[in-house]
Amino acid sequence: MTALEPDDVLTKGRLIRVGVMAALVSRIFGRLVGIILVIVLARVADPVTVALYGFLLGTVTLMASVTDLGVASLAGRDVAARVLAAPEALRSALGPQSLSTAVAVVLTCVVAVLAGPAAVDAAVLIPCAVFVVANSMFNLWAEVLRGSGRVVLEGLLQGVSALLLVTAGSAAVLAGAGIVPLLWIVAGKELAVLAASAIWLRPAATRGAGLSFGAAVRRSLWLAVAGTALVLLWRQGMLLVSSMASTRALADYVVATRLLDATVTLAHTLGIGLFPGIAALAVDAPDAARRHVRRYLVAVLGLSVPLAVLGTVLAEPVTTAIFGDEWRSAVPAVRVLAIVTPVILVAYLLWFVLLAEQQERWLFGGAVAGAAVGVGATAVLLAVAPGAAAGAWGTAAGAVVLAVVLSSRFIQTRRAGRHRRGRSPAEPQPNGS
Repeated sequence: MTALEPDDVLTKGRLIRVGVMAALVSRIFGRLVGIILVIVLARVADPVTVALYGFLLGTVTLMASVTDLGVASLAGRDVAARVLAAPEALRSALGPQSLSTAVAVVLTCVVAVLAGPAAVDAAVLIPCAVFVVANSMFNLWAEVLRGSGRVVLEGLLQGVSALLLVTAGSAAVLAGAGIVPLLWIVAGKELAVLAASAIWLRPAATRGAGLSFGAAVRRSLWLAVAGTALVLLWRQGMLLVSSMASTRALADYVVATRLLDATVTLAHTLGIGLFPGIAALAVDAPDAARRHVRRYLVAVLGLSVPLAVLGTVLAEPVTTAIFGDEWRSAVPAVRVLAIVTPVILVAYLLWFVLLAEQQERWLFGGAVAGAAVGVGATAVLLAVAPGAAAGAWGTAAGAVVLAVVLSSRFIQTRRAGRHRRGRSPAEPQPNGS
């Protein structure tokens, strides 16, 4: 292994900064303009269309998260770390990504038919299935594009996707279109950005240095389970509150978790922006990678801790101002989720750092432990005092466990790196850390 030249380290440092900025700007922009379509839907469309739109897109997102094998993230890491060229990494990941996509399509259709509104039929499911396929493949291209350093291009594609949905979708709704044309617009904008991505980056024509299908699937299993456990951690409160508490408690929890969803989205966006640059530095310049990580950890804590304190203090006036006085009962849960905001941000930051450093087994351990504690704590608290706050405290407990496990591994690998650098070249090296 050869150390990077100072200019290379600076270049990859810029990649981290630009990657974070591109990810944050594109995702926040997408969220903000996406609100426009929701407002248009709520004001113009009939309740059936609004319900179907929310249910189907929510189901698609959940099924895609649960079935994701993680091969896209690993392909992006391989490209950033110069293990594989982008075309070879893309070709290696296409097979496993297609497998997880097929499972997501089947589960989406099954859940939509069994648990969805009565208006779900083949005309609705077909564009949903097309969207699942196009979105999954675009996510793969996006990861590899970021890994290859094209973070601004990937951010632009994300922004274009949001603009296409809002402009075409709002026009269709205002013209009186129903749920089926709207879903085809959702699928169509994803096909458009996927086609644009394929113009910039094409998979290798023949198999070269990439992994076989079986090897790629086996390598991703730890990350696949870890990702599913992470989804469970954030969703278990909703499931348990809905089954063990009153309808009012569930409504309070839905209101309170608007803050949780915003925090998770922000934390995940920060992580994916940081990931390509850290993966690029982790192999040849780990000290430089850790310096950047420490800076972002300090910045995240410096911003989020005061905001968490402010959110805790202002939870009641802010909640009632936004949602109304009748939602005062949701305030205790809002306070809990405000308190745990810095923990979630740190956990996600460390998640992507450890993923860049090939620590998937520790991600698995942290996510499974966090989900188990979250489910257990929520169930016990609901049995004692049914209410939205029980789900919030259970989620907070799981998030703390996740952050502790990942932090301990981050500190351990840092110390191990110092220990190795302190040895003379003649000394034997430890087998792993």
